[in-house]
Amino acid sequence: MSCICAKDIMHPRISLPAKMKGEELVEKLMCSYPALPVVNDNLEVIGVVSEYDVFGALEEGRTIHEFSAESLMTCGHSEHGACASPITVTPDAPIEAIVDLFYQNSKSLSVIPVVDKKKLVGIIGRKNIINALAERGFWEEHEFKKRTP
Repeated sequence: MSCICAKDIMHPRISLPAKMKGEELVEKLMCSYPALPVVNDNLEVIGVVSEYDVFGALEEGRTIHEFSAESLMTCGHSEHGACASPITVTPDAPIEAIVDLFYQNSKSLSVIPVVDKKKLVGIIGRKNIINALAERGFWEEHEFKKRTP
């Protein structure tokens, strides 16, 4: 198992307040991540909003003034929209587990919130992992062995 963990590759906390309205939400989604975690007043992750969630609202005929982060969010699980336990990892989660989450939920997961004691501390996008691969000496080849069933 690799010694690389979520805290080694995560981006510091960036999120959307649940009540954030359409215009502000879209502006915040213009960052380099295709999705952002949605947090409650206690900075606990309650979901994720992606660019595709915004497209879905537009496809439904909703205007930018007719949705909020809370109304668009999903949980990251491929089988449903929102739930009580969105997909998250802890700062010490090994990179192999993070790669597995992205791979298993590839159609519904574009960022993974990193939480410590239920509070958001960062996010990991697929590009964070790709960048770690590209960084010379950061990720030794022998640390991530191909696993076969």
